[in-house]
Amino acid sequence: MKKNVLAIVAVVLLAGPMAANAIPSFTCISGSTSDCALATSTLSWTWNGLDFTIANNGSGYVSEVYFDLSSDMSVSFFGGTGGNVSFYAGASPGSLPGGSSVGFISDASYDSDPSGTIHNGIDLGETATFRILGAALDSFDADTLAAGVHVRSLINGSASLITTTTTQAVPEPGTLALFGLGLVGFVLVRRTRTA
Repeated sequence: MKKNVLAIVAVVLLAGPMAANAIPSFTCISGSTSDCALATSTLSWTWNGLDFTIANNGSGYVSEVYFDLSSDMSVSFFGGTGGNVSFYAGASPGSLPGGSSVGFISDASYDSDPSGTIHNGIDLGETATFRILGAALDSFDADTLAAGVHVRSLINGSASLITTTTTQAVPEPGTLALFGLGLVGFVLVRRTRTA
């Protein structure tokens, strides 16, 4: 009888509800393998429903930022941290390099290199924030909003990346509680057998 109860608890635990947790990351769409690997491993982004922030924790620098917006959205450069980070509307090139191959349409673009000899992009330890009006917290997950970056001064040259969200299943609190009950039941059965 006790073995049957344990088997039922195990099945409930394995079939318990799982919540999807979206993890923001960048996917490389153009550039050498080594440049893509370096850029995707050191660049990250966050989104709170209003502000989109890019952080650079490695070599290279983000020189242009592009947005694929829905018709009711608008974007502006909000500010940077860590150094001389500054972006202005109208990137050159006007579209994300390689973006058309993945269906990325550049509705708004920002550049950081006005003279071509200096750069005000996102270097190591720096961030840049863009404010997006008309978007929602789930806009990136719902594919109504996407961002792209062009990263320069990497190993072989440059790379273009776009935002992606991957989902990771995490147990809901109720599942964790059932798991705890299952462990307690297992310990009680083991104690009665040894007694």
